[in-house]
Amino acid sequence: MSADLPPWHTPYGNALRDYHRGDADAEMILHSSLGEHEAIPVSVFFRPPEEFFDFEAFALELCHGRVLDLGAGTGVHSLPLQARGFEVTAVEIVPEAMEILRERGVRRVVEGDYLELALPSADTLLMMMNGIGPVGTLAGLDRFLERADRLLAPGGQILVDSGEAVPQDDSGVEFEPPWPIEPGGYPGEAWIQLEYRGVRGTPFRELYVEAETLVARVRRSGWECDVVFEGEYGGGFLARITRPG
Repeated sequence: MSADLPPWHTPYGNALRDYHRGDADAEMILHSSLGEHEAIPVSVFFRPPEEFFDFEAFALELCHGRVLDLGAGTGVHSLPLQARGFEVTAVEIVPEAMEILRERGVRRVVEGDYLELALPSADTLLMMMNGIGPVGTLAGLDRFLERADRLLAPGGQILVDSGEAVPQDDSGVEFEPPWPIEPGGYPGEAWIQLEYRGVRGTPFRELYVEAETLVARVRRSGWECDVVFEGEYGGGFLARITRPG
């Protein structure tokens, strides 16, 4: 396995591969420093458009021009956009996901970490299914916005969904993050660990950010940010980030 692969690669990639090969019952377990220990059907990562959350469907309606689907997964968003005639580039780092993207018919697939890659500029950066999560922390969000400026064409937009981190009390499963959350730190800077068929990946940071904090943080970095859709599921929302003017 490449040293450049993310720590969650093994359980995630294996689960996607098995479902794609016909294991309809495949599921992962998400362990979280927030106290969440949830079984996730892998079918979620292969949903058809009719099963999208409302804010996901709305995001696709807002897309324009050339689209970079960052962290494209299995292409659940790339494929319907491509079918509508958009020029879509799916950016993905997990080898199993990249193979699935190509097998499912996504025409443009780029390998690598979108936080590091040199990519052609686009009119829309699409970051769905908590696509902002891999930045890890609020400081990581600041660094991403510095980089995003080079990815976005004039007049472009970033469409991102997220939701508030809600601590849960589930003492049935123990999960110790590598480092404790600092007292007074932002609760949405969570530690996550994925498990598949008894194999746990390395814990990693995942950012969950509620709308008010996202808007304030983005605007502090010199961007404009507006919440354009608020969903009912878990406080999820869709935000549109643009350059002033």
